[in-house]
Order: sequence, then structure tokens, then C-alpha cells
Amino acid sequence: MLKKIILGAVAIVFVLVATLAVHIYLVTKPKQDVPGRLNHQAMIRIEFPEALDEEKGKDIHEFVSQVEGVRTARMNAEAGHVVLIYDQRKTAPADIAQLINADFNAGASVFKPSDEMLAQSCPAINKNSLTYRLGAFFQKAFEN
Repeated sequence: MLKKIILGAVAIVFVLVATLAVHIYLVTKPKQDVPGRLNHQAMIRIEFPEALDEEKGKDIHEFVSQVEGVRTARMNAEAGHVVLIYDQRKTAPADIAQLINADFNAGASVFKPSDEMLAQSCPAINKNSLTYRLGAFFQKAFEN
């Protein structure tokens, strides 16, 4: 009975590690230009100096949703930012922020992460955890 439990636990751990390895490989492998792939899509966050009231947030959300090249807009008025997925061929983040400021005088600016934020692969994960170390091992293995 104990042998079956140990064997089952080992099998589960093996499957989980294999799944993690495949995931890391798929995320870090070099991108190929495939016709139809949306290589021109990007995500940005536009921040406001303070939280927005609900009505102004809705107005800004509706406005940015109509900007040419913006595919998706997610507004968080309480936190004071909007996250956009946009077509890099049709518009630029600074242009979108400038349009918002021209129409709403909202003090919008494009969020730029610090070097420290960029260095962290995932800000929510504990760097001393087994999951992080295992993920870092596979990422290094697939980068070479």
C-alpha cells in the first residue's frame, strides 16, 4: 500500500515538472514570423496622477476604445490606470496618452517599469521557493 502511494506521488511530481518544463519552453522559445500571428500587438498601461471618479473613468474608457488601433481597453478608475492592447502599426502609446490629455486634461502618462521591475520575472513569486528555482533552471536550459 505504501509503495503505491509513493509511486503515485512520484508520478504526479514527474507530470508537474514535465508540464512546467514544456510551459517554460513554449514561453521562451524564439518567435518565428508566422503569417497571421499578431506580432504587431502590444500592451501598455496608461496611468493617471490620481484615482478617477466612475463617470470620468467610463468616459475615458469609451474614448480610448474608439482610438484607431486600440483592440482592447481595461479601465481601473480606482487605481488610476487603463491597460490597452493596441496595434503598433497604427498608433503609439505616447500618442494615446496625448489624445486622452487633449480631451480630458487628465494628466495621463505611459507607465514605464523600473529596471528593478523588469529584472523580476514575476513580482509575486518568492525567489527562494522551489517553484522559482525549478523554473529558473528550465529557463536557463532552454535559453542555451
